[in-house]
Amino acid sequence: MTRTVHRLIENHAALRGDAIALVEGASSCTYRELNSAANVLARRLMNAGFRRGTCAHVSMAPAAELAVVLLAILKAGGCYTWSDPGPGAAATIWFEGPGGQQYEVEIGEVPLAAVCGSSNLPVMTRETDAACVLQGEVVVPHATIIAMASCASGARSPFSGEPGAFDLWVPLMNGATAVVEERSAVAA
Repeated sequence: MTRTVHRLIENHAALRGDAIALVEGASSCTYRELNSAANVLARRLMNAGFRRGTCAHVSMAPAAELAVVLLAILKAGGCYTWSDPGPGAAATIWFEGPGGQQYEVEIGEVPLAAVCGSSNLPVMTRETDAACVLQGEVVVPHATIIAMASCASGARSPFSGEPGAFDLWVPLMNGATAVVEERSAVAA
């Protein structure tokens, strides 16, 4: 069985779909909702030309919706770079498609609860494939992120906006709850 970040999260969605995956303020979403929303967005990316091995550039504040976007990129077979554009900035995702053409996909609203039931995409990635790229040059494969999963402690873990989103993946791969910290707590 191929062990990738998104496949581990899909397993939690299948086994414990009603468990809380993300908490942001008074809102929360289950593993089933997170997984389904990511499936929908992954299909949108693929329809826009996103292919296995593509690197998406995401500019978005740390939020529950960011988890959907990053998970969708992994499900579509790609990797990501991520930066926080700061308060009030629009969320964007762009990637280079076939022939060097650049594509921008509007993220807009990422509905979490409204998309339950969207089926998983076929596994397109391997453990050795890139999951994210840090600072534009450090390639981090799925296997490295999975190895970090043993570092999780407790049932709830804060997601503060670490650039590789490791503080997001580790709790989610372990079936724990990732808690999005308020922006003021992130800046401190």
